[in-house]
Amino acid sequence: MKKQKMPFFLLVPFLLIFLAGCSNQGNHSNTEILDNPNNRETAAESSDPSEDVIKFTEEEDNASLCYLSQTYGISISEEKPKVVLDTDMTFLGDDAFCLSILVQADNIGLIDLVGVTVTGGNSFVSVGTNAALRQLELWGRSDIPVYMGTDEPINGFRNLEDQRQVVGSIDNWGAMADLDNYVEPQNYHDLGRYYERRWGYSQTIPQEAPAVEFLLDIVSNNKNEVTIISVGSPISIALACQQDAAFAQNVSEIIYLGGIMGEEGTYTPYADFNCFYDATAYKVCLNAGFPKQTMIPHEVVDDVEIDKAVYDLLEEKGTTRISRFWVENQGGLYRRDTNRRDSCADAIAATIYLMPSVVDQYQNSYADINDDITSAEYGKLILDHSDSNHNILLITELDTNQYWEFITDLLCHVSDTSNGTYEELESGP
Repeated sequence: MKKQKMPFFLLVPFLLIFLAGCSNQGNHSNTEILDNPNNRETAAESSDPSEDVIKFTEEEDNASLCYLSQTYGISISEEKPKVVLDTDMTFLGDDAFCLSILVQADNIGLIDLVGVTVTGGNSFVSVGTNAALRQLELWGRSDIPVYMGTDEPINGFRNLEDQRQVVGSIDNWGAMADLDNYVEPQNYHDLGRYYERRWGYSQTIPQEAPAVEFLLDIVSNNKNEVTIISVGSPISIALACQQDAAFAQNVSEIIYLGGIMGEEGTYTPYADFNCFYDATAYKVCLNAGFPKQTMIPHEVVDDVEIDKAVYDLLEEKGTTRISRFWVENQGGLYRRDTNRRDSCADAIAATIYLMPSVVDQYQNSYADINDDITSAEYGKLILDHSDSNHNILLITELDTNQYWEFITDLLCHVSDTSNGTYEELESGP
């Protein structure tokens, strides 16, 4: 595949006045829902990190922004770009890691994370809503609004046993595989068997407006200013496209985590989980006329697996509320098994948006999807690279070392060159 230079597309040049004030300053020193019985407690069982809360001054935030701009070529504007994360959230999963990256980018003023919309997929909307609210609380950002979407695909729930006879095999996990124990979205504080005592229930609640209404309003009131990062099946986004023909054209960009470029699927023989959960939602979005669509297929996910070296960097580079959360809750897994490597797929969508230069290779293509439930290839992407009517940019290769350097610098609020690099830690002595 021909290697191409990635276009520099994140925002306008940094303000001259702000640049003039830049100076280097020292920085401050994937898990499934557990099957626990519900005791109907509404108070959070796990303690909030309220003591010794790490706070940064505006000057320190500006120093971090300057460092990221100068080190990674990121442009910064006075008008912070508006971002929506659409996610099938769980606790401590790759979608949570994606959210933490966006929250920290908001913390330092790089973006304006205007909302989180929760869709069905990894878990039910009820479970994902509580997880999103609770993690935002633990990170000190309960002010970021959370909106509930739907668990139900565009054309309704499908019988997986019947569909297995058509597609051949299904990796039996996710919300649609457990509908016998379904928890309605409004019961996000009454989760039954999905209640996790370790995390408890959130003290905050989701917004009254449904996810679709929020998407329609935020885009209508901020035409060509909102980027949507979709790391689950884009059901709410597709519904917004169906309700307003101008919705897609008024979005600045949409980034999907999902899809398979080749012939071998990850959830069925031909499809990945997100595309299989609701192929029709993808079909609606792909053909809705978004001015820019970027897709991260699963072929590139293994480029940036998370491992012990990442947690070593998070400990070494400095402490923020978010970096401490990940080290304390997940770091021990990688210290006990130093060879452990896990997928952190959803985080890629946030990272390529914030730092486009991390993309080493990409390919323009025309993309559609098979949404025929009678077909064995339901959920398979249909790609035509020869079609001049390109509607998607497919990411095909990432710079692993730069990727983890940027993420750990961001999450740790680094504002000066630190000792040690991901490449050195990964290669070992």
